[in-house]
Amino acid sequence: MAMPAFLRLRQEADLMERFTQTYRLKFANVIDRLNAAADAPTDLQCVRLCVEAVNMMLDSQTQVARTLREIADADGPRVPARAA
Repeated sequence: MAMPAFLRLRQEADLMERFTQTYRLKFANVIDRLNAAADAPTDLQCVRLCVEAVNMMLDSQTQVARTLREIADADGPRVPARAA
């Protein structure tokens, strides 16, 4: 049986919160390392961390959009999603 949209939205919000907390700690660590020039991370490490974070944010936003669309569909007529 499919999980109700409001529960999926709650799960996604919880995931987004855990994600942001985790990445804030990771970025804080990188910032500290950059400020301590002796063992500063490479540019590639910084870029990888940023790309990883953006990719996860986009995935989370996609899931939230889908769930919100399902909630809206339950309350009104179906409107086709716009193509990106």
